[in-house]
Amino acid sequence: FAEFGSKMAAYLAPVGHTIIKAAEDGDLASQAMLLIGGLIVLKAASVAASLALALLAAAASALSQKAVPRVVVEPKTFEREDVLSGLKKFDPSVLEGAATAKSKLVYQWDPCTMDLLGEPLKAMDKTEVEEVVSKARLASTSWAKSSFEERRHALRTLLKFVIENQETIARVSVRDSGKTTVDAMIGEVLTTCEKFQWTINNGERYLKPEARDVGALMLMKKVHVEWQPLGVIGAIVPWNYPFHNVFNPMIATIMTGNALVLKVSEYASWSIDYYGRVINACLEAAGAPPNLVQFVVGYGETGNALVTSGVDKLIFVGSPGVGVHVMRAAAATLTPVVLELGGKDPFVVCEDTDVDALVQTACRGVWQNMGQNCAGPERFFVYEGCYQEFCDKVTALVKQMKQGPPLHSANVDCGAICMGPKQMAHYQRLVDDACSKGAKVLSGGYLPKGKGDPLTGGSFYPPTVLADVPENADIAQEEIFGPIMCIFKVVGNSDSEAVRMANN
Repeated sequence: FAEFGSKMAAYLAPVGHTIIKAAEDGDLASQAMLLIGGLIVLKAASVAASLALALLAAAASALSQKAVPRVVVEPKTFEREDVLSGLKKFDPSVLEGAATAKSKLVYQWDPCTMDLLGEPLKAMDKTEVEEVVSKARLASTSWAKSSFEERRHALRTLLKFVIENQETIARVSVRDSGKTTVDAMIGEVLTTCEKFQWTINNGERYLKPEARDVGALMLMKKVHVEWQPLGVIGAIVPWNYPFHNVFNPMIATIMTGNALVLKVSEYASWSIDYYGRVINACLEAAGAPPNLVQFVVGYGETGNALVTSGVDKLIFVGSPGVGVHVMRAAAATLTPVVLELGGKDPFVVCEDTDVDALVQTACRGVWQNMGQNCAGPERFFVYEGCYQEFCDKVTALVKQMKQGPPLHSANVDCGAICMGPKQMAHYQRLVDDACSKGAKVLSGGYLPKGKGDPLTGGSFYPPTVLADVPENADIAQEEIFGPIMCIFKVVGNSDSEAVRMANN
């Protein structure tokens, strides 16, 4: 193709000039037509030449790529087996004192079965966090000098491992967070692979120096913007997507020539043992320096230690309330902060919609990862003209959903609540408040109790549908982050009323 483009350019250029030369003779109309034709041919020659150069560059890049190594990380028993037996059960009541007493222990358990997944981890203090950041600083100095091809090679090595080991990766995420396997495969593995691929294909293009217009008074100058590695990036990530939330900032950090220190949630610290071994093995195989990606574990004190440790930029994903504390702590050292916070997403259903076609999408939005998803819709504003039909069909579907430990059965639709009984009690408080103000429970809406209820074996809150929710209910104003669909009636099929309610 490159040879073809080059030959086309060589052929078209003299043809274009010949046509323009011929335009010197003949009447004005003929001259104009020949001149336009000649310019078009010259443009085609230019495009063909550019194509040839681009294809040659692509070929050179492909030839310069190293062979991507195959990395093997042997999974441990808890990472390899779907069903575990004979394990001690976790008592979630210890968490009540853990955070308030600034506990030194971070517990590891499966929210679907309450199985303990090993001994507690030690929460890291300020000195330990600073030591980790110092090691990352040393790694960043070396990695900042890496070429774009070296960075792509590291990402390709990681991507190859993910593709070849996606079942184990998903199993580890399911065990740590309580989500279903399909949620882990689509919401975590597939999404992460796409981010790998996009960054490999496009990262260099967006990190190259960019020319800038200097203006008339500075014509003697040439100006461009360079994107240079910052050094050490800190990231505080939540528990709802254990695999994706680790790999997402890591992909961008590696491509930009930085080191990364991750503080994972105290509710999802078990999985970083496997994911950390994977990252270390892949980066070592790709020739990256040691300690390029590291983890710290603990509670709020550990997170604050990372924010104030001297990292060059901080990423925080979580609630708006904690985001305020992160910004305040980072402001003292003018550390740049990127915040991805929760919301109260509206979903408007007009009266002329095809309800049958919409129900599955609406339900997936609410119950993907059991609502523990920052992009999940929480408020459904349904026009009066289709209100009853929507309520009936959603409820009928929800009542068919199967809930339980996803690793025990492929037929499970709904997994567990990662944060456990305390979060489930919060859901129940919101439901009870809404019902006291006029809302109706169409499905779910209770805390499982008693030996006869199989859901009591784990942190399960049933998928819940609330109708006729008033705007003054707490659940209409507070983020749910859970498996509850709240349906509001838009009286009179009024677009302006729907917009008002969505913005309330």
